[in-house]
Amino acid sequence: MKVLVANTAGFCKGVRDAIDITLEAIQKRSHNESICTYGPLIHNRQVLATLEEKGIHAVSRIEDCAEKKVVIRAHGIPPQDRHTLHQLGATLLDATCKRVARVHAAIKQHARRGFHTIIAGDADHAEVIGLIGYAEGRGHVVNRPEQIDELPVHWDKVLLVAQTTQNEEVFRRIQDRFTRRYPHGVVKNTICGSTHERQAEVRRLCERVEAMVVVGGYHSGNTVRLSEVAREAAIPTYHIETPADLNRQEMARYNLVGVSAGASTPSWIIRDVVQFLESIEPENGDYRLRLRRGLGTMAYANGWVPLAALMLSFAARALTGLPGTFASGLMAALYLFAMHSFNAYVDRGAVELNEPGRAAFYQRWKNVLAILSVGAAAGALWLSTDLGIPVFLAMLVLVTLGFLYAGPRILPHTLRDLPLVKLREIPTSKTLFVPLAWAVMLVLLPHLPSLLDGFGRVVFGSWVVFLLVFLRTALLDLAAVRGDRLVGKETLAVTIGEARTVGVLWGAVGVLILSLVAGPFVGLGTGFAILLLPAVAAFGWMLRESCSSRFKEEPLFETFAESILMGSGLLGLMWLGVAG
Repeated sequence: MKVLVANTAGFCKGVRDAIDITLEAIQKRSHNESICTYGPLIHNRQVLATLEEKGIHAVSRIEDCAEKKVVIRAHGIPPQDRHTLHQLGATLLDATCKRVARVHAAIKQHARRGFHTIIAGDADHAEVIGLIGYAEGRGHVVNRPEQIDELPVHWDKVLLVAQTTQNEEVFRRIQDRFTRRYPHGVVKNTICGSTHERQAEVRRLCERVEAMVVVGGYHSGNTVRLSEVAREAAIPTYHIETPADLNRQEMARYNLVGVSAGASTPSWIIRDVVQFLESIEPENGDYRLRLRRGLGTMAYANGWVPLAALMLSFAARALTGLPGTFASGLMAALYLFAMHSFNAYVDRGAVELNEPGRAAFYQRWKNVLAILSVGAAAGALWLSTDLGIPVFLAMLVLVTLGFLYAGPRILPHTLRDLPLVKLREIPTSKTLFVPLAWAVMLVLLPHLPSLLDGFGRVVFGSWVVFLLVFLRTALLDLAAVRGDRLVGKETLAVTIGEARTVGVLWGAVGVLILSLVAGPFVGLGTGFAILLLPAVAAFGWMLRESCSSRFKEEPLFETFAESILMGSGLLGLMWLGVAG
């Protein structure tokens, strides 16, 4: 089945900020500190369950917040509740969405001037309850145009606002009735811009697809509104929370399905739904879907890693002009496959959040993957013996370090406090250790016996390989940042944030371009360095696309990243063939 995913699907900025504030509080929490959220942080059961596992409980009674650090949820709370929390000795972390806070301010400003406030929304929704609190007892909630006529006609000061996730078409009809009844009333369309974009995109998608799947909590107001918008377009619409809510046989009737999601829906749940839909063979199947699934399976099995490593070994030889063998490239490929597969499996907690399809694949094939990982590591050790005892000993150390990186999950409790086992706890460790391992395996280790003979070229080659793989790794980590943060995985994006990571990556692109241009001129590399510039440009394109794409974590994104390295290796192989 072909699936079109809305670009606007997933967390809105307000929800992202609320989760980030909560995760930061968890990270900085002292030993005896108690943290809770007053009401559910967002309307998504899966995220709330993850926070519960980390000791962040949602409380419904305000008395239970006494003397605690309290996260004010994205929907906001009434001012009287805020005052009560202060009286109870609570420390507040305000995660109220900034757009909701602006509606608070507008209602408060007009209430002080004696205005009645009409709120177009759901009376029992958390956001609306908070908005009413700022109306100084003159607040009224409507969700149908006819309800405007039930209000007193003699009001001379009336303000109309909207719940930020209100259906735009419904608000327009309420506004029309309001302006007729209160010609001098004030109207503020406070529907969030994100809500506007989501609803508009759903309308556009409905013109192209046969059915629409909307993912999000059943109690999420903005998700319900998206479902209403899709149904108004008169196409089959399915509001679901997880793929388990879909019937495979029923969905097989469609060849092209659209997917959108509410502002509280994590990207990993959306991706799980997308992958479920793509796994369905429509009644008139498409070979492109089978090809897509095949590429995905290769990515899940880390099949691209050894191919990329082997091919990149040719690029490294062409870049430095130093001698090398196929065996040394195969040694690197086996080692990197072993380490990637093993660490990905033991990190399946983060994988389950970021890529449920991959997690299911690991669970199904865990024994095979474990055997292949150990066998590949043994093969790398065996090949290293042909390069001399120093290389073998270095490889033995690298294999040990690679397995110790996953130590906290595989070692007995008595050994988990060893310094080497704490490697994964170093900030940015994953993002930096992966390209470092590639550089060592592809350039440094094969030339260890004769390191002094071409030291400058080895350093230059290692630097270029490090930067290339750093771009590849950081892009994939940037894509998985939300799930990594929830499970405490140490990546660059988790440590410094998404915006700064993007800046670092653009800086790395610039540094790599300068290195490739300057290397041949100072005698550290061959003219092949210029042929690597398209690879840098491809990573730059991926970075630009990743900033706007919600689903850059999917297997095809990873496949494209690895294909850049494989393409560089193919150019290197051709260069060596011509030069040889």
